[in-house]
Amino acid sequence: MVTEKIEKLSTREKIIKIGAEIIVKEGLRKFTAKNIADKLGITDAAIFKHFKSMDEIILEIIERYVSRCSHSAIEAVEKGRTVKEKLELLLRSHIDVLEETRGAVPVLCFELSRSEDLKFKKILNEFVENYKSKISKIIEEGQREGSIRRNLDPEDVAMFFIGSIQAKVFAYVISKREGNIIEDSDQFISVIFYGIMEK
Repeated sequence: MVTEKIEKLSTREKIIKIGAEIIVKEGLRKFTAKNIADKLGITDAAIFKHFKSMDEIILEIIERYVSRCSHSAIEAVEKGRTVKEKLELLLRSHIDVLEETRGAVPVLCFELSRSEDLKFKKILNEFVENYKSKISKIIEEGQREGSIRRNLDPEDVAMFFIGSIQAKVFAYVISKREGNIIEDSDQFISVIFYGIMEK
């Protein structure tokens, strides 16, 4: 059934939202036109009036996530006055995108890493490398100004950020709980900062 939150969206948007939810809650194997159509109360054929293929839906989910995360990293650098502020803006924005897509992209990263489908793997790999590079630069800036521990490898810290978010999604999927993936974003950010900031 379509939840109230997505009731007013266009059919195309509903397909994307329900598709993302299926990926997270039921897995990639259950990501079918029939399953999406059943949840939306439409026919399988109606799905393909909006998308050429199921792969196109996955691509749309990934591209939106990648675009928003990349944009948030650029925005954090521009708006944040301090390194801590930049990292906090980046993390909060990433958490917003994560919640909006119900954690579908981290799940896809895991599922597709074992797949032979190179087109998705390439997009996801480029995103992780690009995002890691952006975070690393902020970490290096913090090390230069003395706010971040100098003995840390910036790329390792960047992967720690990405991996912590990934871990939260897996915990959410495994526990089968409802609601937000990251229940308390302030606490989550505080825990991450505890390990990297100079005391």
